[in-house]
Amino acid sequence: MARASAEIQRSGDSEFYAGLVDLASEFLCVLRRDGTMAMANPAWRRFLGFPPESFDSLSVLDLIHPDDLERIIPPAAVSDAALSAEGIVGRVRCADGEYRPVSWRLLPAPEPGLMYMLGQDVSRPGSAAALGAELDQLHLDLTALGEMRDNLDLCLTIEEGCQVIARFCHEAMNGWPGEVWIVNSSRNLLERIASWGPGVEDPQAVVMMEFTDCWAMRGGRRYAIDRKGSELRCKHLPPGPERSLCTPLKGPGEPFGLLTTWGSASSGDPSWSSYLRRTDAVAEVLSMGLANLMLRESLRSQSIRDPLTGLFNRRFMDETFDRELARAQRHESTIGVIVIDVDNFKQFNGEFGHRAGDSALIELAAVLAKSTRTEDVACRMGGEEFGVIIPGVPLAVAAQRAGAIADAVREITVMGEDGERLGQITVSMGVSAYPDHGRTRETLVAAADVALFEAKHNGRDRVCVAESTSDPPTPGSA
Repeated sequence: MARASAEIQRSGDSEFYAGLVDLASEFLCVLRRDGTMAMANPAWRRFLGFPPESFDSLSVLDLIHPDDLERIIPPAAVSDAALSAEGIVGRVRCADGEYRPVSWRLLPAPEPGLMYMLGQDVSRPGSAAALGAELDQLHLDLTALGEMRDNLDLCLTIEEGCQVIARFCHEAMNGWPGEVWIVNSSRNLLERIASWGPGVEDPQAVVMMEFTDCWAMRGGRRYAIDRKGSELRCKHLPPGPERSLCTPLKGPGEPFGLLTTWGSASSGDPSWSSYLRRTDAVAEVLSMGLANLMLRESLRSQSIRDPLTGLFNRRFMDETFDRELARAQRHESTIGVIVIDVDNFKQFNGEFGHRAGDSALIELAAVLAKSTRTEDVACRMGGEEFGVIIPGVPLAVAAQRAGAIADAVREITVMGEDGERLGQITVSMGVSAYPDHGRTRETLVAAADVALFEAKHNGRDRVCVAESTSDPPTPGSA
């Protein structure tokens, strides 16, 4: 089957395809136009009984009884893979030479030159009655999981991915409620990012839990609870369900998330094993989709964030500044600009060490993050210099905001590694605004720099506002 698997991979299917074909307890094979099988699930191989190595060359056209061949696979279906047929019973020759009746369903495949054949051994009591429901469910599983995978690949952020997961998991999990959790940014807790179905908490609420609250995360493998299994319940599950299933989401290394579902089906439900396989397939799609999404988000964050402070970097500030200037010009609005420099930072580093200096910058960044709105842009411009872009505010308001930031910085006490108090820091600030001090990013930042130098020259730990001029001097000339 190695050659067949390689062909499927070339046709564009992802690695989780092999798991999907095992969802059905009946027969599934992917048929080429010449009748050979590109892939066959274990149930089909066991039913036929031929050696595994022979499936690369076996043709379904030779196995189906000649009298039934045209009813199951019309000649037109071989040349036109868009045709389909269902509910047709035909005899199939097994390895022992006996012909056994199988109910067939032929579906067009999205890959050119391939068809899906779904079947069930109708010689077993009651099998014909269950064929339609199980094959229909399998088709829904294939469709829902494929769409979820494709939509996750289109997402740019975890927030977008949450909407996709909640939408498709409700369908893929066949009505069972559930939740998806991922490791938070500090990697010490799990955060719920999506939920669906009845009985779940408010999907908008931020919910956290410890790794040890889930037995699956403790063991790194799937953990199920039913009447025949363990009664050690996970702490994060709601009260009441008779059954629950927790499946870790694994990336290249350790698990980074969790898929959990629950229900009250009876312990004798014959679909339980099929449900376990379906959940494994959903977990595999989620693992691949979320791992890729988190990687894309991480790479994007690294390109626009300062690694020490977590604030935006100078590159992002410049790009955003130009965009906000264009918007302000179009709407005849204003923009406040604040340039910040830590006073005597080299002296602080020399006295307490670079680690203490880094701690001081991190504390300052936290103040800026708390003091700015969502639409504001706080960034580390380089070294101990920071900048804040405040769209929609005039010069006077920008100066007030700068004063509030300076007051908050004076409350910072930098602590050493052993918990000792090392000292306090202060900042000097220069403030400018559009259109008071210019109409380009360069002139506005230069005006704020001149005001910053004035603040330092006049004793530091203060805020200075740039003089109003359409063409402010450069910092060098000051």
